Amino acid sequence: MTKSDQIYDIAISGAGMVGATAACLFARLGLKVALLDEKSISPMAQCSDQSQYGRVSAVNIASRNLFVALDVWSSIIGKRASPYHSMRVWENDSEIEISFNAQAMGQQQLGFIIENSVIISSLIEKMKQNYNVTLFENTRLSGRDVETDKLTLFTENNQTLQCRLLLGADGAESNVREVSGISSSVFDYQQNAIVTRVVTEKSHQTTAWQNFLPTGPVALLPLQDGTGSIVWSCDNTFADSIMTMNDAQFCEALGSCFALHVGAVTSCESRLKFPLVQHHADTYIAKRTALCGDAAHTTHPLAGLGANLGFMDAASIAEVASAARDRNIDIGNHSVLRRYERWRKGENTLVLETMKGFKTLFAKEQEVFRAARRTGLSLVDGIAPLKNLFAGFAMGLSGDLPKICR
Repeated sequence: MTKSDQIYDIAISGAGMVGATAACLFARLGLKVALLDEKSISPMAQCSDQSQYGRVSAVNIASRNLFVALDVWSSIIGKRASPYHSMRVWENDSEIEISFNAQAMGQQQLGFIIENSVIISSLIEKMKQNYNVTLFENTRLSGRDVETDKLTLFTENNQTLQCRLLLGADGAESNVREVSGISSSVFDYQQNAIVTRVVTEKSHQTTAWQNFLPTGPVALLPLQDGTGSIVWSCDNTFADSIMTMNDAQFCEALGSCFALHVGAVTSCESRLKFPLVQHHADTYIAKRTALCGDAAHTTHPLAGLGANLGFMDAASIAEVASAARDRNIDIGNHSVLRRYERWRKGENTLVLETMKGFKTLFAKEQEVFRAARRTGLSLVDGIAPLKNLFAGFAMGLSGDLPKICR
């Protein structure tokens, strides 16, 4: 068994978007960081990872501020980042919609549509060039021993390493959550998300479009090259039927959702399907261990907030750890981790329950619910303070933000 001689301040399991962000944040504080992943951590490998193919995230203004502070934003923009300046949301077969405009909010953009692989590769390049992070590739945790002042971590490839704090950023099927004995509450949306990229007859107008269908919401997100990224969340049976369509049939079905705005859908790339399940860890912490991102919570993609919640988690725990270190308090101390959990679990619970409520409300087809939805959209669109509140929520500018994200 290979044993690391040094003790890391923090070991982070998971080199995806949230884990790589956390690694840069902690290294920026001058702490010793170990970043572990079950796969290769090289930028090229991350970019070619089929699990990331076609996946994009709507990065809000708070997350943009975080990436600027980490000095990776110029790299992300230099690769592929697609700003969107407006958002339009409506219910199918209804003339009533709600629209948001960046200029009206005093912003240059509402947010950015960015490929997950672009974010990951930019962060990994930065930590290799400027941040002191030790990478452990193809490494999966098999267990841990808790000691008074540290953790000893064991891996399946017979390595051991020691750390003051273990951070689980290893996704919805988190191994850290499992080895730490943390349970989760699960809500199955009974839906799948279908993602692909399409070409439309007319310009997307740097606008994010979302249509609520009886079977679930479908979004067309603007990309820099003029194409659109599709996230079609739909009931399982309907999702199965969509996946059996040929490209022409799929383009026709999708085109009927957006024809009034962007014209026909003229072509599409291959489609991928992902089950939609909300889970929320019963606790975010264990002894010298914390969870963030999808390891702690997953939610419905209808508002595009999932990745942003994870980025806020990473920034929050780094801020809490920094404050503890400044007071000569062990960053793995229970009181430190408890402060992180109190901060983020309340914020995340509000979002998760709101998304569950939206999905349930828009799934009801009775006329009384349709009338209520039309009235609600009309009211929000017509009352400026209420509309600004919703827009601020979407841009990540409301709530108790970490300092680095403001």
